[in-house]
Formats: sequence, structure tokens, C-alpha cells
Amino acid sequence: MRVPYGWLKEYLTSTPELPELCHLLTMGGLEVEEVRDWAAADGGSSDQILMTAVTPNRGDLLSMVGVARHTAALSGTDFVGPVPTFPATDDPVIDANNVTLGPVAVEIADPVGCPRYSALLMEDVKVGPSPDWLRYRLEAAGIRSINNVVDCTNYVVWEMGQPLHAFDFRLIKDGHIITRRAEAEEKLLLLDGTWQTLSPEDVVIADPMGSVALAGIMGGTDTQVSETTSRVLIESAHFDPVSIRRTSLRLGVSTEASYRFERHVDPNLTLAALARAAELIMMTAGGQIAQAAIDVKTRDFVTRSLQLRPARCNSLLGTDIDAATMADLLCRLGFGVEENEPLMVQVPTFRLDVEREIDLIEEVAIVYGYENIELTVPGHLTSAGRLTEEQRLRRWVGELLRQCGLYENLSFSMMDPSALNECHWPQDDACRDFLELANPASSDLTVMRTTLLPGLLTAAARNARQRVSDIALYEIGTVFFPQDEQSLPCERQHVAALMMGSPLVDDWNMPAEQAQVDFYYMKGIIEQLCQGLGIPELSFVRLEHSTFHPGKCAQMLLGDETVGLVGEIAAEVAEAYDLPGDTCAFELDLDMLFSRAILYSTYQPVARFPAAERDLAIIVPDNDEFASVRLIDEIKQAGGEFLESVIPFDVYSDPQQIGAGRKSIAFRLVFRAEDRTLTDEEVEAAMSALHNYVEEEVGAEVRK
Repeated sequence: MRVPYGWLKEYLTSTPELPELCHLLTMGGLEVEEVRDWAAADGGSSDQILMTAVTPNRGDLLSMVGVARHTAALSGTDFVGPVPTFPATDDPVIDANNVTLGPVAVEIADPVGCPRYSALLMEDVKVGPSPDWLRYRLEAAGIRSINNVVDCTNYVVWEMGQPLHAFDFRLIKDGHIITRRAEAEEKLLLLDGTWQTLSPEDVVIADPMGSVALAGIMGGTDTQVSETTSRVLIESAHFDPVSIRRTSLRLGVSTEASYRFERHVDPNLTLAALARAAELIMMTAGGQIAQAAIDVKTRDFVTRSLQLRPARCNSLLGTDIDAATMADLLCRLGFGVEENEPLMVQVPTFRLDVEREIDLIEEVAIVYGYENIELTVPGHLTSAGRLTEEQRLRRWVGELLRQCGLYENLSFSMMDPSALNECHWPQDDACRDFLELANPASSDLTVMRTTLLPGLLTAAARNARQRVSDIALYEIGTVFFPQDEQSLPCERQHVAALMMGSPLVDDWNMPAEQAQVDFYYMKGIIEQLCQGLGIPELSFVRLEHSTFHPGKCAQMLLGDETVGLVGEIAAEVAEAYDLPGDTCAFELDLDMLFSRAILYSTYQPVARFPAAERDLAIIVPDNDEFASVRLIDEIKQAGGEFLESVIPFDVYSDPQQIGAGRKSIAFRLVFRAEDRTLTDEEVEAAMSALHNYVEEEVGAEVRK
């Protein structure tokens, strides 16, 4: 917000010098980003403008009065705000739904979008150019001068923070103002010259003929004030911040009014703003107040009562401030305080952000001054802060994947549900059960992600467009699944990786076709990851999945539980993402891995006696029943007490040599005894027993 320094001085009995003021406001939570020199185009006025950054929860600081009140509290000076007094606004005609007074009727048909609407009719107004002082003030604030009536309403917006709007009363049908929701496809021509198509979510100001203004954002051209206007109806209302924000975002229309309403405007400011606007209009455009103000409000807006325990405040801040001083600090900000024990604090309606005791403690710290709080070391520490076991495992997973040559990718936790269509994800899969966002940040991020693969594919596509041919990415993140309405969503930690191209450097002495990432390379990374986590029992079972290439996809199992998928991305998926080469990926459920992980390795003594190695090649049908995982278990079961390990090292298939639909798998067997060196006879006896077992029990043929 632009804060003219000369204008600000009018509300303070004494004002700090500009450098001191900038430091004071910045330390007090209202950052002054820079100070600009301003001069009117005609040279009639100049000032220095404080460019302030207002946080979204402090809508009260979007006005000169709000900044002055805050400055007075921080500097210890007195705040003197505008206090116009008119019987018309001091004694308004009030009702909960509608009021008809003379020629004016106000009706609230949408109490959620507009819980309060105040209006004041003025007549015999002469619309014309604004006087220089008013025009200079607005130009210094960055507002274009239009005419004296509109300029007065804009002045009040900047001064008090309450947006106003002036209607040409003769153009309002039957003098009847209605606040309601827009009709579907209703059209409205705004003051900026744009036609807007409205929806039932939008709040409008209307008369019996149709909408005349977009509530809280901008007026319409049909009822704008012009040089022929003599009767003016001033609107001062309170609108729902959520409704205004949604409409502003959807239509792409942002104004000074919508900016303030989105961040909360004091609902009890409507009548005071009317009085101030009437005062300025009579000062600059003549005229008079035709009748009492109308104030239609669907409920009362009362202050919030909170307790503040001085002992608790001092404990958190590390200070020794007495209760009377705390009360004084809060009173400076406009709070009401009853000095009991604990302090009973009345939070004014312009401070919606103060909801709990901790918020009051923060206000005490701000006004007391952070620079006045001594630096202290927290006492009574019994232990140093440490990472949880899950945090350590998560970091270790990232380290293991980086050691494998992958780079970390970060993507949004939200996703476009159509991304699973691009991935050709199965229609009946649980990943299509989305947790929808009530208020998405953008139209293409409407649900919480259920898988990490679309984010990695998108990142790979972006790299491929930049002519990066060798891609190795991983991501660790949370996926979300909805549960019943009474339960919070299910959140699971996943890890996913994607590789394309060659994992080796360009000058590696290997043919290019042999240096490309394939299914087995990704399988090896998973095995290294599980080895690093101390998980030896992970197994792979062939799987058909529409996202992956047929015959090059497997599900990973921990016991009987599926822990993830690995495979080569299907050609149609790669084409949808414009990936030029073969791409492999996997995704694992980290929570399941962590439940089996062993953080600390146990010492295994080095074997004292040598091992005896033998190779076993068997011919079996080429189907899932004879997968290597099952064959390894069978061999271990029949290998005897001396069989230490079984490692598959070759798969061979040739219809002419071993027959169609058959394959040959070769295993390296390691035999060892703990107390002696095995004899050839003992090893051969074990091998003979194995041959008989795999032929008779497994149904395999031993290759000689």
C-alpha cells in the first residue's frame, strides 16, 4: 500500500522522522519496502510515499487510519482519526432484512454474501472536477481523479479502509437496491468497459431490472455518476471475503475494493464511512443529506473476548512485563482491557486475525518492541533436538538414490485428474479415487495426487524438450486417498524414480545399445535401495499394467503384500509425453518399506572356511509359475544345511535348442560349512539331491 508521509502526519500528534518511522513500522510487522519521491504533474504538490507490504491477515493496515493507529501504538504518540458527526448516520433506520425509507428501499436477499448493507441518499449535488487538495491526495496514493463525488468515495477507501460506491439514484429502478446472487449467465457491463458473464457464486447489487454492480469489486456503467447527476446514493456494505476472492479470481478483475474485502474490512465501519463521505461530498460538491441513513444488517458484529495470562505472556517472550503495562500496550492498538487476573481483552472487530491468547501475546511483543526483548538461551533442556526414525530413513533413501546417480525432483502435491488418462492408468485402480480440493489454486490442479509418476513424467518431458537425452530423476513425497466423511484422508509416503537414456558417461567404452537404461537396471536400483534399508525379502512378480510395456513390468512384494511397481513405460504413454527414448520407472510405498527397514546392521563374522561353488542350469516352462523367485525358494528348501546362497545369473531361450515355450535358468550355488572345509563328496551329494528334487518335485529338466 502507498502511504503518503504528509497525509499520515494529519492523524498523529507527533510523527517520527521518516527513517525512524520506516524502521519502526518494519519492526512492527508492516514492512516498508522503499520510500519514493512523488510530485504532482502540475508541480502543485509533492510528498514522500512509503511503499508498505501488508500481510494477508492484516486488512486493517490497508488504510491511512489503520497505519496511523499502528504507528501511534509503536511510537507512543496519540492517534487522532477523522470523527464526522451527522444525525443521519448516528440514528439510522435499522432492520434485519429490508428497509424502505422515503424513495429508497434496501433488501438483503443473500445474507451470506452480504450480511450488512448501509446506504445514504444525498441530493442537490453538483458533480464536477475535484479541488486540488483532493486530487493531489488521490494521485499521491496512486488513484486517478474522476470527479468530486467519486473522488470522495475513493478518498474514504484510502483513509478509512471501507470501500464505498456512489450510484446515480435516478438510474436505479424504483430506488430499490437488492443484494443477491447472480443468475446463471447473467451479463454485466463494468465501469472498466468490460462485459462480464456471471455465475450463481457471484454476489451482485441489483435493482428490479437487473444487476447494477459487482458486489465488493466494481460498479456497473448503467448507474455511474456523471455530470448530470444530482441525487447520489452512497453504498457502504460488508461482503463475505471468500465470495469476493472467488469472483475476483474467476473473472480476473482486481480492484482496491476487492483487495480490501478479500482481507477483511471492519463490518462496523459502514456508518462511519458514510458520514465521512457525506462530509467530503458536501465540502467539495455541495448538496445535502436527504434523509436518515439506512442500515440493513442480518446480525450484530460483536467484539471477541479473550483471556491473557501475564505469567504465560512473560514465559513465552522471556520478559518481565507487568500486567498494567500489557494492558496499556493493547489499549494503544484499540483493544479494550479489563485489568483483572487474568486480563480480559475485548478484540475490536477490525482485528479478525486475533483469535487466541497467543495472538494477544504477539501483539504485546510487537508494541513492546522486539528490540527491547533480551536475547536468552532456553533453559531446562534435557536433550538435543533429533530427527525421528522416519526422517532419518527418508533422508537415507534420498542418499541411496543419489548414490545410484539420480537427481531429486519436486512437484506439486496437487494434480490434474486427467494426468492418469495420459498415463493410461487402469480405470479400476484405487489411484483414480481422488481427494478433490474445495478451493483449488488453479483449474488444472483440482485433486490431491495419488501417485508420483505423472509428476516425474512431466519433469522428464520438460527436460526432453530442452534436448536432455540422459534423464535420472527421483521424488519422495506424500500421496493422498480419501476415506469416509468423518475421517481424515489417508496419507502415504511414496518414492518414485524415472530414468531414460544412458546412466554412463559419454566416453564409456561400451556400445550405445548396451549402455541404455532398461528394466533390469531399474530393478538393480530397487535392490540396492532395499539392501541399504536392510530389507532382503523383496521379490518381483510379472504384472500386466497399462502404463507399462507388456512383458516389461513387475509388481514388488514384501511377503504377500504389494509394495510397488517397476517397468518400462508403455510406448503410447511415452508418446503422450513426447519422450524420445525408452523410459523406465518405479514407485514404492515407503511406509511399507520403513515398517520392515533395519536401521542398524548386525556384525557378521568373516567365514573362516572356503566356499564350494557349483552351477545349476534347469529348463522349465516359460510362464509365471516357474519364475526365478519361486525356483530360488525351491532350491533353498532342497539344498541342505550347507547351501549358503542361490544367485540366478543367466536366462536363455531358443525354440530350436530347448523347445518352444521353454526357458533355461542358470543359478550359482554357494555351499559352506561353519566348522570345516567341505569335501567334494559332500558337495556332489547335495547337488545330486538337488537334481533329483527339481526333476521330480519341481518338474524341471536339469541341463547337463
